[in-house]
Amino acid sequence: MNALKGALRLAALDARGIALIDPSAAAAWRSLVLLVPVLLIQGMVDLMAPPANVDTQSNMLLSAMATLVQMTGYLLAVSKVLEGTGRGERFALFMSTYNGCSVISSVVYALAITLALQASDAVAGGIAFGLMCWGLFYSWFSTRAALDCPGTTAVGLVMLEVLIAILVQGTALQLVMAAGK
Repeated sequence: MNALKGALRLAALDARGIALIDPSAAAAWRSLVLLVPVLLIQGMVDLMAPPANVDTQSNMLLSAMATLVQMTGYLLAVSKVLEGTGRGERFALFMSTYNGCSVISSVVYALAITLALQASDAVAGGIAFGLMCWGLFYSWFSTRAALDCPGTTAVGLVMLEVLIAILVQGTALQLVMAAGK
């Protein structure tokens, strides 16, 4: 799939990767199939590091639902922002890029979690910090490439994603923890 090839090139900080991603609305809809590996990887991570005293199946189901709500909410928010700023024609390319980059980010996240679980707390903290920095930069770089926008606009959209993630994932975590009590 070209969205994955483009996302991989973007992960290597090659802005030409955006040219590999089909900007059509049909391609954006087709890119939704990339949610399957994202959810499978999320499930694998949930099995590697489950919260204590929580039913594994319930945690995995809630985690998958939270991931879908988070990604859908973010895409809807970006759609409205682009529509409101007169740049709605860029949304299909953004959506394909976002879905492709989500797979790449998920793979990197799973590898980092695997390493962190084998490391000391200090090393695990360093891995987490490095992963967070890389993820934010990758999101910024790919958003900027997909929307052909200034860096400050891309920062705003990445921060919007972070806020939505904190809200949705935080709520899901509270539900999981409440269920475990």
